[in-house]
Order: sequence, then structure tokens, then C-alpha cells
Amino acid sequence: MSRGDYFCVYSSKRPWIVFTFLLVFSGLPVLSQQKNPKPQKHKAVSTDTLKITPAELKKIQAALKRNQEEQKNEFELNEVVITASESKGLSSSSIIDRKAMQHLQPSSFADLLELLPGGRSKDPNLTSANLIRLREVGIADENYDISSLGTAFYIDGAPINTRANMQYTTGFDTKSDLNSKRNITGKGVDMRSLSTDQIEKVEVVRGIPSVQYGNLTSGLVKIERKQGISALEARFKADGFSKLFYVGKGFEIPEKKITINAGIDYLNSVSDPRDRFENYKRLNASVRLHKLWESNSFNLSWNSSLDYGGSFDNQRTDPDAGYQLVDRYQSSNNRMAFNNNFTLKYNEVQLLKSIDIYSSLSLQRDKIDQTKWVQAGSAQILPITTEQGAHDAPYLTPQYTAHLLVDGKPVTGYLKAMANLGFKTGVVNHRILLGAEGNYSKNNGLGQVYNPLFPPSPGMTSRPRAYNDIPASEDLSFFAEDQLDFNIGRHEFKMAAGLRSMAMFNLPVNYKLNGQFNTDPRINAQWTLPKIDLGRKQLVIGFGGGFGWQTMFPVTEQLYPDYYYKDLVQLNYYHNNPAYRRANLMTYKILPVNKDLVAARNKKWELRTDISIDGNRLSLTYFQERLTSGFRKGSDFKSLAYQKYNTANIDPNLLTGPPALEAMEYENLKELIIYNIPVNGSALTKEGIEYQFTSRRIKHINTRITLNGAWFKSVYENSLPVYKWIKEDLIIDGKKAQYAGLYPDNDGFIRQQLNTNMIIDTYIPKIGFEFSTAIQCQWFLSKQNARKSGTPSHYIDVNGNQFPYTEADKKDKVLQWLNTEYSEGVFEKSSVPMNMNVNFKASRNFKDKIRVSMFVNRIFNYAPDYVVKGVKIRRSGFSSPYFGMELNFNI
Repeated sequence: MSRGDYFCVYSSKRPWIVFTFLLVFSGLPVLSQQKNPKPQKHKAVSTDTLKITPAELKKIQAALKRNQEEQKNEFELNEVVITASESKGLSSSSIIDRKAMQHLQPSSFADLLELLPGGRSKDPNLTSANLIRLREVGIADENYDISSLGTAFYIDGAPINTRANMQYTTGFDTKSDLNSKRNITGKGVDMRSLSTDQIEKVEVVRGIPSVQYGNLTSGLVKIERKQGISALEARFKADGFSKLFYVGKGFEIPEKKITINAGIDYLNSVSDPRDRFENYKRLNASVRLHKLWESNSFNLSWNSSLDYGGSFDNQRTDPDAGYQLVDRYQSSNNRMAFNNNFTLKYNEVQLLKSIDIYSSLSLQRDKIDQTKWVQAGSAQILPITTEQGAHDAPYLTPQYTAHLLVDGKPVTGYLKAMANLGFKTGVVNHRILLGAEGNYSKNNGLGQVYNPLFPPSPGMTSRPRAYNDIPASEDLSFFAEDQLDFNIGRHEFKMAAGLRSMAMFNLPVNYKLNGQFNTDPRINAQWTLPKIDLGRKQLVIGFGGGFGWQTMFPVTEQLYPDYYYKDLVQLNYYHNNPAYRRANLMTYKILPVNKDLVAARNKKWELRTDISIDGNRLSLTYFQERLTSGFRKGSDFKSLAYQKYNTANIDPNLLTGPPALEAMEYENLKELIIYNIPVNGSALTKEGIEYQFTSRRIKHINTRITLNGAWFKSVYENSLPVYKWIKEDLIIDGKKAQYAGLYPDNDGFIRQQLNTNMIIDTYIPKIGFEFSTAIQCQWFLSKQNARKSGTPSHYIDVNGNQFPYTEADKKDKVLQWLNTEYSEGVFEKSSVPMNMNVNFKASRNFKDKIRVSMFVNRIFNYAPDYVVKGVKIRRSGFSSPYFGMELNFNI
């Protein structure tokens, strides 16, 4: 059954959906224009003396009042924006207000990204981590997670710190690791956990942010939540995959100048409506307080919040679809945060204008609880020692139930103090920002906990690890910025130039990052030309641009990776009598730490223009970004020695116990291994053009047209050479070939896309009705592999010796397998042609107390089939509508 077929069944089983839709959105009163009143006949008035009777005066006053109301209504209509609006600040950013979020009807923060230039609506996938990608096409490769990790999220001035998150599982293969699609270690913020119901405004800074924001490379997301008195709000949303409930209210204590806002929301989502064995749940609650003290000389405000956020993933085996009835996966993330912000503003004109202090403390309790039925296919040796050296090892139990607990308790602290100064030099107004910031993160959890005798995976080589043994991460930052503005004639100039310097501490002294300061210069400028009169309208043209560096530190798992254990079998003598069995291993314990790991740095610049006339506005932005030191898994090698015992001379009939090693012959062997280490090897180049046009509302039909989109070109590369094995399990002359090549260009991907969204929205306040139609077009999507050579620059033998790879080696019977010849077809560009979706949203307000909304994504879809190298790719008929409804109360 397709998703579209399921929705039809879903609607037929729930007739209230159809009934509500027909009740609310059909039978709307027809808008008829009021007839023009007949012109009143007035007697001629003498030009010498103007006499106005009281009745005529009332008519004039009424006409003036109507004119003012019409102007006010027209202003209010134009102020209603149900899409993201381009900021008029110094850096390119998108602003999404409460009205836009309400019309979009999101389930999580990830849904808001379709409003950004280049964004597109997607069906929610809430059973996998939702990561943010700004200004790029995107690629499914964890080696480029610096893109999402480098996007900072701030809620009411406090950052969401994920650096101490280590909720990953080890030992599973890709198919059996149920946590892989939910793992956000080193990936950034999971947007599933962020609800939108308590948010008042979101600003997504795509360009160069102020120097007061650091530890980022890609962008900045600033979230402001609701404050002030408000009626009791309630929201109920349902679609084919999830149900959402929210309630909130704002209180006021006037005599104490205190406002309190409280809210709670709950989400329950499934991966497939027909599958009840995999689901995701979210619970968020918040209490926020605002207090104001006023005096003649200063005002002091205090904003405080206590927040709880819970995310819960569950997955288990369908008992009717498999025999592994005990398999179960549960992941829970519980976060408590206490945030405070003090702002002291001076009323008198003086150098010091204000002081801001932000503080945040968050405590998390994260758990992964996984149960798995393990069945070994053959007799396997079980390595359990955590010490390096030779030792005997037991054999794995053939069948058992394994339990894995990943216990994480991240603790994060944040403190920032800023001083705002203001003065004037000549015609230039200066606003100076000075500040310092400190961050602390530590994981006090038990880490990976399981019984070594019953490991979660029979082939796993890792050992249990306690997170509370890992040192805390601490960093300190200082920043200064001058925001200045001045006029030259009728030309307006604005500029913000600043420096941010940041360093990490509490690291081992031999770490390159320890105490090393990284300085980020950033500058943004804006020039507004004199207004040009075009009849009764004015044309306003502005130009802007920015340049800057952005720096981000590694996360805890990258600074302190887990030990890598290599267990080499020296003896494997399996006897039917367990008393006569013996297995002996040579275990090597390797710490794959990279002491030369440094911060990731991104250089970005952009040029912008902004043109507006009579409420119509066009914004264009060209940008380039270049990051060459992103975090990824690199490779290193070692040559390991061990002894291989010969069991051919053992007579099983003469044994009275396990065979003695002292009486056995052995051979000294070596094995070459390659293991992963964290490196600064990911290079990400971004280039593109973003555009947005917004018209004023067309009179009489109250309709606005918004046209936005972007052309993105993203190049993903590995900037460091990589060690790779010779052809796997290559046997030559009866021996395994143990050689590895060093390849200078391991991977590279080039992605381009061009998107355009046209949104036509109509707002009719008289009947409380608004609806919009969004036509989303992806004109093309191209993919191409960057050119690379399959020839290594060097090769390594089993003894760990490194040699240059020559032309003669390409003819060697063993070394020739290190060379790979690529055909030209591997590097050819492939393109996916145009496809289009049409989405529809509508809402009806009843006296501003009740609001009923619905949406249908892909109500119409155009995706023609196309041919690639003679093969027809079918797309038609594979996209079904996705729809839902919600009910809002405002009492």
C-alpha cells in the first residue's frame, strides 16, 4: 500500500477530518464589494466665507477617521508575513516570526528550514536525527558532519552545547546498529528535540555573525521564546505520522512588574502508520520569568527560565515478522536547563550604555538500553582483557541474550558578560561591544556498560568505557566589536568590525590545542543610496557585504577517542571437551589520539544588494565559503608482532588438560593494521546565489507574492592522504598479501542544485481566513565525483616500512593490486531534471479565539521520467500527498 493509499484509508476511518474540513473551509461567505454611496448634493459655498455646519463637520471627521482606518488596515495587511523575511541587518539572515510558524504548521524545528532560500518542504522523518545544513546541497557522509556541527543554536541568548554528547554504540555492523541513524555524537543539534510552539521569533544567520557568537563554522540560529501576558493557548495537530499537543499561557503581576510564561508540549510520531514497533516521542516544558526594576538613572531586567526537554526513541522486533523476539532498542535523552540573563541599562547619556550577563547550566541524563539475541555461527574466541600482552581467552557462548547500556550524563555551563559603550567622533556614531565568554562541558556518565562475557555483537573488539574518566572541556573567549554608522550627504553607511579570540584549556600539555588562541576577524558593511523619487513612490537601493573567519573546537569524543584493541590469535585449539580447550591471544591496546588536532576554521565572504519600492522588495546575495580543516576519521597504521603456535603435533587422546604453550612450536609473524584517528581532513567549499522577492499585498484581493530560491554549489573533499588496504583477502603464493597504499585523493563529490519557490498567500481579516499556495521547483540537481587517481604515492609493507610507489610496481604480481584504473564514466556529471511540487495551506479564525488549519503537501506533483545513458529512470507516480490538520484555542 502506498503512502497516498494509506492517507485515503486514514481519512475514511476518521470522518471528523473530512467533516471539519468541509465545515470550516467550504461555504465561505462571498466577498462582495460595497456599493459606492450616492454622491451628496451640496449647496454652493461662497469662496469669501467658508461656513461649515455641525453636521458637515461630523461628516468630515468621519471621513478622516475612515481614511486613517483604511491606512491602518493596509499597514497591518502588509505587515502580515507568513514566510521567512530577509533581515535588513548587516549580515544576511532570515527571520521567521510567530505568524509564519503558525501558518506553516510545523511538527519540529526542522520544518522551518523550508522557508530559507533554497529550502523545500519535506515529509517529517522523526525516527531519525534531523541535522541542519545551511547553504549547501548536502551529502550523506559522516565525514562532513562539520556542516551541522558548525551551526550554533542559541535559545534566549544561551547556547545548546552538544560537545559532551557521546551516545554512540560500538561493535554492531551497519544493519544491526539501531542507534546509527539517531547518533548525534559530533554532529550537532538534533532538531527533532526542538518544539516551535513556545517560540516567538527565529533568526537564521546565514552570513557572518557578530563576534559575540563563537564556536561555529556554518551559521547561527537565534531563537527567542514568548514573553509577556497572553491568553491560554492550546494546539492540537494530527497527520498520518504524528500527533502533537501544546498548552501555554502568560501571566502578569503588574505591581511587581513580573511576567511569567509557562508551556508544555508533547509529540508522538511513528515511522510508518502501519508499524507500531518504531516510534519517537518528545516532551518539552518551560517556565520563564521576566522581572523589571526601574529608576531614574537605570533600568534592570532579569530573564530567567527553567526548561525540560525529553526525547525518546523506541524500536523492537515485530513478533510476527521474525524469530528474534527479545530484540529491543530504547534511547532516552532528558535535559534540564536553568538560564539567566541580567541587563542593566543606563538612562543618562554617558559612555557606558548597558551591561549584559548571560549564564546557563544544563544537566542531562541520556540512556541507550538495547537488548539483542546473539547467535554465533561458529566457535569464536572472546577477547575480554583490557591490558596489552599475551593471554588466554575464553570462547564465546553459542547463544545468549546481550544487554547494552550507554549511560551519559553531560553537564554544561556557560557564562558571558558584555559591556555596550556609545560615543560619537565627528559625524560617526560608535557602539562598542566588549565581552568575555566561558564554556564548560563534562560527561559524568558510566559510558558503555555490558557484560564482556556476553558482548552485544560477537565480533566486537571494543571494551566497556567509562565517560566520567574523560577530562572536562573548557574554553575561554574574548571579543570586541565596533558598530558604527554615519551619513555623507544623503548616503547612509553602517559597519560592524570586530575580533574574537578563543582558546581551549584543561587539555594535556602535549595537545597542540592546549592554550592556543584562534583569532577570528569579522566585518560587515552596508551602504544605502539616497532615495529616488519615482512619482509618488520612492526607490531605495542598498549594497552590503561581509568577510570573516569562524572557528570551532573539536568535541569530547574527537579529543579523547576510545582505545582501539587488536587481538591477534596465537593459538586456537578447540576440543569437544571444554576442559581441553585453549585459546591464546596477543592483545595490542592502541590509543588513536591525534595530539596535533586543531580547530576547524571557515573563511566566508558575501556580497548583497537590496532594492525596495512601494512595499516591494528584492534581495540578492552571492557568497563563498572555504573550510579545509573539518573533522573526520583519518587513518594510521602499525606493524604488530605475534607468535603463531603450531597445533599439528597435539594428540587429543593424550591430553589431560589444555595444551601447554611451552612444548609447542611457533612462528614469529607480523600483521599490518590500519585504524581510524580523528584528523582535520574534511574540506568543504560552498558557493551560491540566494534571492528573494516579496511584493506588497495586492489591494482588493489582499494577496502577496513571494519568490525565493537559491543556486548552490557544494564541493566535498578529503584534504589529507588516506591509507587503504590492498584488495581484501588477497592470497598470493598461499599467503595473505599485507600491503597498504597511501592515496593522496581518497574522495571528492561535487553537488549543484537550483531551487525556486513561489508562494501566493491571501489574508482576509474580515472573515479570519488565510490561505497560501506554494509552487516549489527544483530546476536541476547534478552530481559528480571529483577526479582522483587510483595510484598511491607510497606503499607500506608488513614491517611498517614505507616506500615510493613507482611505475614498475604497477607490474608487480602483488603491488599491482594497489593501483586502480578509473574509467572516464566515473567522473561524468549526472543531472536530475526539473520536478515541481504544489503545497496548499489554509486557516480559518473564529473571533481570534479558535483557529482551524490544514495543509496538503504535494497536492500536485510533476516529476517526469528521464533517461541516463540509455536507462529510463521512472519518477512519475512515486510521490503521494502528505497532509494534516490542527486546531488552536486562544482563550
